[in-house]
Amino acid sequence: MKEITSTIESFKNREVKAKSIFTISRIEKNIAYDFIKKFHYLEDAKFFSKFAYGLYMGSQLVGCATYTNPQGISAMKSWFGLSNSDQSVLELSRLCMLPILNGTNATSYLLGNSMKLLKKEDVKAVITLADDSRHVGSIYQVCNFKYYGLTNKKTDFFTADGKVNPRGTTKAVQGVWLPRTQKHRYAFILDKNMKVLLDECERPRDRSENSYSCCHGTHEVYDKRFNKRYTCPKCTSSIKELPQISDI
Repeated sequence: MKEITSTIESFKNREVKAKSIFTISRIEKNIAYDFIKKFHYLEDAKFFSKFAYGLYMGSQLVGCATYTNPQGISAMKSWFGLSNSDQSVLELSRLCMLPILNGTNATSYLLGNSMKLLKKEDVKAVITLADDSRHVGSIYQVCNFKYYGLTNKKTDFFTADGKVNPRGTTKAVQGVWLPRTQKHRYAFILDKNMKVLLDECERPRDRSENSYSCCHGTHEVYDKRFNKRYTCPKCTSSIKELPQISDI
């Protein structure tokens, strides 16, 4: 590890180039998952992977990019007018680096070159979403993704028994509605014949002013329909009923 750290420092000081120290190859999904669980800010949050590529320094895995079929029942239709069964478009599901490489062009090197490998798999476009509450997607701008604005505003319903957005009416179901963060939409076109139906927009340059307060830092939410208090499912990753103020 000491030798790798020394080489990375030389790379960060621009004494060596990325192509002289890194290699990229397809990796097994479990290897990608273990790396991402350890180093990605979302930790072990569930994600899907159809293709996974690793960035290596010698035999040491130092970065990972995973791609999957676009999530959401209308994604392919709204972006490209294609059916959900189409396999020519993939979504970047995770992009993760060894912390010492964050902020370097190793990230763009992995992203750009892994997409070249996807082109050999007959992939025609890659889309990705950047959480507006966290960042504007600067790495995608560096890699020349085109920008297509923010997703529509939506809310999610968290039921008292832990389900999210259950089927059917929620009128008589105990739980809480909370705002969903919007996402910046980006696409990289690998096949010039692919056309995006969304309108291309000016890329955001600064952190968005949008805010998404679920509980204002209290870690508690309230369902006024049934006069119930719960732990905030977005902040605590669980929803549990709390005693009412009058009961305390």
